[in-house]
Amino acid sequence: MKKTLVALAAVAVTGGAFAQSVLTGDIAYGFSSVNANNVTTSGFGLDAADIYFAASEEIEGLGKLSVALAYGSETGRSTSVYAGDQTMTLVTTSGMKVVVGSVYGASYLGAGIASGGSRFDDDLSGKNLSARTTNDNLSVSMPLTDTLSLSVAHTEAGVAIGGGSALAVGATTQRYNTASLTFKAGQLSADGGYRSYDNQIALSTASVNTLSRASVGYDLGVAKIGAGMQTATYMYGNTSTQSLLGFSVPLGAAKVGAQYGQNVTSGNATSTSNYTRTGLQLGGQYDFSKRTYLVAHWNSYDAGNSINTTGYYFALYNTF
Repeated sequence: MKKTLVALAAVAVTGGAFAQSVLTGDIAYGFSSVNANNVTTSGFGLDAADIYFAASEEIEGLGKLSVALAYGSETGRSTSVYAGDQTMTLVTTSGMKVVVGSVYGASYLGAGIASGGSRFDDDLSGKNLSARTTNDNLSVSMPLTDTLSLSVAHTEAGVAIGGGSALAVGATTQRYNTASLTFKAGQLSADGGYRSYDNQIALSTASVNTLSRASVGYDLGVAKIGAGMQTATYMYGNTSTQSLLGFSVPLGAAKVGAQYGQNVTSGNATSTSNYTRTGLQLGGQYDFSKRTYLVAHWNSYDAGNSINTTGYYFALYNTF
């Protein structure tokens, strides 16, 4: 649930090179309660404590090179220090952006345009929608017009050099390549993409062939709204379609919102593998200052295997 911070800070001059360095972070403490299959787990605790390092420099004739590292402790992921996103980004003088690194991928639906700004440090990912994963990535993006940009990306199946090879004997993991278009004009935003996987296993209901997705959002001023869908097609011919509707409303120092997600699988050989699962999340954020804020949400979703889960969470964040 950590919230990545973007900041500009101390400026240093070394050997004639103009560089920027920054150290930021956050700490959050809160309460969580989850009821699954009539069993409730709840309690207070540390939600996150993170440190973010970033540095950048201008390279003459090439562009701006930036690096970012994140480390922290988060009870939901580990009781010890973990490594978060680690990236290297080059923005060329022509406007092209190249990013390499290990990234805990964002939820395309729950945290993207489709959410309508309704993500308050959590969404329906890992609930009735697909869980987020950490992967090595290489992406290149560039503007095509003032309103349209293109991005192509390669994603490995592991997080270590060589460990991402999905073609090893007996491996079932899959790498993938994604092409995306992003549109932004005034209050309207939209994006869509197409993904192709490697290491495909013929007639497998679990081996992905392709994935297509699209989202659209609009800022009405008094509210933001969004909708999106993505469909994965497997080698057997079965499909998994996930969709989301989201909105958020600003209320002075506060903001509230909701998202409704649906996951539908079809085309499987057995009827028990074909299902429709839904989820609803209500949430909000209140800013006490520019550095301190309170987040809260409640959700209810179908977790599969006849298990319906409900829960709520709130946490106080301080950033620095």
